[in-house]
Amino acid sequence: MGSSIAKGMKENQKEMQKEMQKKQLDMMLKQRQTQMAMQFASGKEFFHWYASFYALIFPFCIMGALKKKSPLPIIPLVPLGFVCGYQYDMYYGDKLQRIREEAERLIDREPQLFYFPKNAHIVSQEEYEEILGINKNNK
Repeated sequence: MGSSIAKGMKENQKEMQKEMQKKQLDMMLKQRQTQMAMQFASGKEFFHWYASFYALIFPFCIMGALKKKSPLPIIPLVPLGFVCGYQYDMYYGDKLQRIREEAERLIDREPQLFYFPKNAHIVSQEEYEEILGINKNNK
């Protein structure tokens, strides 16, 4: 009788641990999602301010170039335009998807890029490969 109670308690404890791990994972994923959403929203907000600044200085640079009869005032528009285009692509285009796909490719095909230095004392190379499921034959 005592062994069956102990057995039942062990099974119950294992189920509780699994449930607790699931709750922790759920909370971690929700926290990650919230942090990413905040960063993304912050980036969009920054883009709006930056694009407004660019739209404001654009006509002044053009007028300055026409007034001075020199292309020098237009030169700052080129790098500023690239930055504005990059941010637009990131927050309203598909740049984030392209970055995610490249990250997945790097993890799958070039995992050695993410190895710890030999003397990091965090985890051994073998443990790292075992945790991530890296097959040594795929290197």
